[in-house]
Amino acid sequence: METIAEERWRDVRRGRLLEAATRIFSRVGYEAASVDDIAFEAGIGKPTVYRYFPGKEALFEAVFGQVLDDLEARLDASLNDRRPFPQQLAGLIAEIVPTFRLHFTWARGLNEGETSKRRLFRERRGQIEARLRFVLHDAQVQGLIRPFDPDVASRFIIGMIWSGTNSGLPDNNAIVEAVVDFTLHGLANGRLA
Repeated sequence: METIAEERWRDVRRGRLLEAATRIFSRVGYEAASVDDIAFEAGIGKPTVYRYFPGKEALFEAVFGQVLDDLEARLDASLNDRRPFPQQLAGLIAEIVPTFRLHFTWARGLNEGETSKRRLFRERRGQIEARLRFVLHDAQVQGLIRPFDPDVASRFIIGMIWSGTNSGLPDNNAIVEAVVDFTLHGLANGRLA
């Protein structure tokens, strides 16, 4: 039977392993990452990795799940911080941008055969969209924005964030500002009827 100290050590080691895997996947992407690299980064032997995870894919899924759990927690905290609509929207986008920039670069190079990783992202993307949809719907109810389908709008915003992280804009703030500006003002300059 494991003692409490052994359980804590296992949790610490697993945490270090996930942190190392996060750094490796972010730095080189899923395809180029190896279990050897992750073990080295974590300061443990390769056999130890396999005591915690059956392989690179399971490790990736754990890392990706943790990244999305953390993002969703930050989005919820942002939603609880009641602010006027433009600041509320900007706050949500400001939480999403760095996560996409740092952790989703792996998805740009996925082959069509990488369906399990794409599925994982699609399943969790809906949770992110739901938080955007809530803010958009609330603004519609208050009469702050025109009526439109908030489901479609939330998908468009996610798409703009995704594109912004690959656009050459210099930093997270520039991406947030561009997405918020386009969302709130579009392309119209006031002269279009």
